[in-house]
Order: sequence, then structure tokens, then C-alpha cells
Amino acid sequence: MKSIDLPKIINGKQYYLSSEDEERVTFRYDSGIEIRMPKITAKDLELVLEEGKKIAKELQELTTSDIAIFLNKVGNLWDQSALQGRKMAETYAPLLTQYSDIVIEGDYKTIGDFMMQRFHMYDQIESEFGNERIFDEWIPTQMSYVRAFPRGLALHYLVGNLPLASIYSLLRGIMTKNRNFAKLPSRDPVTPIGFVQCFIEADPDHPITRSLSLGYWHQNDEIGTAFINASDSVCVWGGKSAVEAIKKKVPANVPFAEYGPRWSASAIDLNQCDMEKAAFRLIEDCSYYDQEACFNTQRAYVKGDLDAFLVELKKYFKVFSKNVPFLNKNIDVLANRSISLLEANYVGLNVENGDDWAIVVMDEEEANEINHPLTRTIFIHPVDDLSAISKHFNRDNQTLSVYPWSIIKDYRDEWASNGICRLVELGWSRIFRSGFTHDGMHGMHPMVRLVSIERPWSDMGRYYSLRPNLEQYWFQDKYPQYRTYIDNKKNSNNGIKIK
Repeated sequence: MKSIDLPKIINGKQYYLSSEDEERVTFRYDSGIEIRMPKITAKDLELVLEEGKKIAKELQELTTSDIAIFLNKVGNLWDQSALQGRKMAETYAPLLTQYSDIVIEGDYKTIGDFMMQRFHMYDQIESEFGNERIFDEWIPTQMSYVRAFPRGLALHYLVGNLPLASIYSLLRGIMTKNRNFAKLPSRDPVTPIGFVQCFIEADPDHPITRSLSLGYWHQNDEIGTAFINASDSVCVWGGKSAVEAIKKKVPANVPFAEYGPRWSASAIDLNQCDMEKAAFRLIEDCSYYDQEACFNTQRAYVKGDLDAFLVELKKYFKVFSKNVPFLNKNIDVLANRSISLLEANYVGLNVENGDDWAIVVMDEEEANEINHPLTRTIFIHPVDDLSAISKHFNRDNQTLSVYPWSIIKDYRDEWASNGICRLVELGWSRIFRSGFTHDGMHGMHPMVRLVSIERPWSDMGRYYSLRPNLEQYWFQDKYPQYRTYIDNKKNSNNGIKIK
């Protein structure tokens, strides 16, 4: 087994194991890799809090342009694989996640593009807050001025099934001028560590670099509760039990953003589209990330010639597998898939499968009888009416990919009102466009305080009646007038006998 020492990072400084006696965490992987790193301690939290005010002040002095320029600098170095952090991450992430190196490289390339092209940051801020300068200026809004301020310390519980998500969660914290602590995912600690190491390599003294901390603790470790209590915003990515366990610990007045388990689907009308294009688009939505992302299609509701469509699906499953191999060798994962397919066969469903993909055809009423195993498995539901599929949607849904796009106008309101949070063109579910919402909300809002300055009442605006002396009326004359009004009401029958 190959052993790798990784650091915990506190306020932009790296701390490796210094002795064999030091408390540590150890991860072991099916690929034969062992990762060792120092355990997060109460002393680390003290350092985060002690230096927090100074770092926060420096962050507040940065403009959006300053942040975008620094992200551009780091992004260029990241994209060129010029930094040791990037090289470390791209070397080990495929071995730990058991994703193809094509998937890892695709995610890393996406992040590099986002950071290098400064407009992405401005677009994201404007789409979520209405004005790209809201972190720099007081924006006139009706009878007020509004400006966005960071919450303070943002705590991120990251996940390892989606490398892109770990990095993007941290970028949200950076764009909102927060100090950030990332609780590492055991499945893929190298992506966030390598990402933060790149900031350290680019400029160890930059306020953004010093605002970044990360490490690991076990589920019931008291240090986790201490970090939650010290945080001003908590963002959790993970499964149902993890999200629920953390949610109940978050104090009042601390925003909690949860990106828990959701499932996605596709709606396809073969009578109105090219069947071959529908097939390879559906395979893309289903198979990328081996179906472990919330936006991956698990179920496809298909109207039209299903037999011909299955032929195309099988063909393009094989093409995708050749381009992006399925590498997961986890015994539990593969056993779960085998059990689900055996069960589907046993109850008489139409099952088509290869070495690393499967198609199960089932009626709508059978939709919830078979456990979905992920692992590039698509459940196909033949339908006569795409409006009827809304009955299967609920609060656990995320994305619905649609083909052809022309049908969106006929069904969008019904699908959305029944639980779908995001509607996209089939084949593009993993590409989020400017202005997107994340699980029904804007992702930066829980990390931000929107502060308002209300205009003085010397500015009457257009909504209020003009009075020659507003102060005298509001603070002196108003209450006697109310008393007179109330007394007159009491003394008036208005058709009702008052005893």
C-alpha cells in the first residue's frame, strides 16, 4: 500500500504530521492508496478565530475586481497544471474516487475556465443579487440602499462524489468575502487540498489564501460541534443522514444551506425529435460521474417508439463506456447493482445490460418498487402523456432534462409546480449556465448578509401623502387622532346595538 502524507491547512498555512505520536486521521482506498494527515484539534479552531478579525478586515477591503483578478491568477496556473497542488490532485483523485481521469480532468478544466474568465464571477453575483457591484457599493433599491456583506466564517461539509462541487463550494465562499473552513470528504480529500495549495503557491500572504482552512474529523468528534457553533454560515453536501445530523446542531440565526440527496430525470418525446440524438444525449446525462451526482438522470419518461430507442441506447452506452470507462470496483456498489437487476429480472421487467451499464424498462406504477442502484443504470418509463409524469415528482427532485426543447413551454409550469427545481436541455444536465438556481435557491445567499440603509423621511418618495409637518403629525398628533377615531367608532352603532 502506498502511503501519502497530506496537510491540514489553517489560515492558509500547511501543517503536516510532525511525529509518529501526533494525532492523525488515515484513509485507505481500494486502489492501494493510504492517506495520512494531522487531526483537526481545538487549537486549530482557536487559530481560526484568533486571526479571523484581521483576515476579515483585509477581505472586506478587497473589491470584487480584486477578487476576480486573484482568481484569474490562480486559475491560469491551475489550468496549466503549473502548481504542485494541481499535479497532486490530478494524480490521486482518479485513484481515490474511481472515476476516469477524463471525468477528473473535465471538472478541473471547468474550474480553471471559471476562475480565468473574470466575467463568470460578475455574472454569478449579478444573477443572484441583481447587481454585480453589490459587494462594493450601496445599491439604490426603492426607498433604501442595499449592500452585501460576508457572514464571517463559512463552514463547508464537502462531498467526494463530485470533485467540481467541493471546489465550487469554496469559490462561493471566496466570492462572498467569507473566511472558509472546509471539512474534507474521506472519498476525495485531495481535490480540495490541492485546490487550496494552489492559492498558497500563488501567493501565501494574500488575504484570500489566509482565509482558507481545511481538515478532517470523524462524524461524532466534538470538534465538529465546536466548529458548527463557531460558524456564521453552514453549507452541507451529503446524504440524508449526514445532512440531518448536522442540521440539528446548527445554532439559531446561522443560515444552513443543504445540498442533500436528490434525484433527476429526463422527459423525451421521440415523436418530435431525432431518436439517435436523444439516445446519446440521454446516455451523457445518465452516465457521467457514474450517476452519482444529483443532476444525473436516473429515470427517463419516454413517449414514442421504445423498441427502436432501446437499440440506440445500447449502442451509445457502449460508445460512452469506451470513451469514459467505468472503473468502480467497490464490492458493495457492484453487489447493490447486481441485486437490483436480479430483482428486476425476477419480477418480469425488461432488463438489458452490459458489463458497465444497464437499462430497465418498467411501467409507471412500478416506478418505486425497484431500488435504483445508480452505476450507469437507466430506468425507462414508457408514457403516452408527458404531463402525467408530474405525479412522480416531489421535494426530492432536482433536474429534469428535456428533449426536444420545443416541448418545454407545454409542460414547464406543471413540472416545476410539482417539485422540479431545474429544467435543462437533454444532454446538458451537468453544465450549469449563468443564472441557474441550485436545489431551488441561490447558493451564495446563505453566506451573505444583505444590509439596508433606509432613506430618511425627508425624502417622501412617491408613495406617501405630503404633510406640511410630518414630524409633528407622526410623533405628536397621530395618537390623539387615533384615540378620537376609536372613540367615535365605539359611540357609533353602525347598525349594531352596543351595550
